Amino acid sequence: MRRGRRLVFVEVKAKTDATFVDPVEMVGPEKQRRLRQAAETWLAAHPELDGLEVSFDVMAERAGRLERLANAF
Repeated sequence: MRRGRRLVFVEVKAKTDATFVDPVEMVGPEKQRRLRQAAETWLAAHPELDGLEVSFDVMAERAGRLERLANAF
């Protein structure tokens, strides 16, 4: 998602089974590392976006509602 000079990579998570794990908890250190690596690869292929402020958000579906965790990592 891009707004002005800000580019946000968004990970969307939903709980689909009966576990008690919060969807945000599913974006642990390894997932964050892979998302950062994917973002770096994508940005390298789009040099016209160099200089934008980059951040990572998590959107979590909880009890049928979407909640946004801005600047999650």
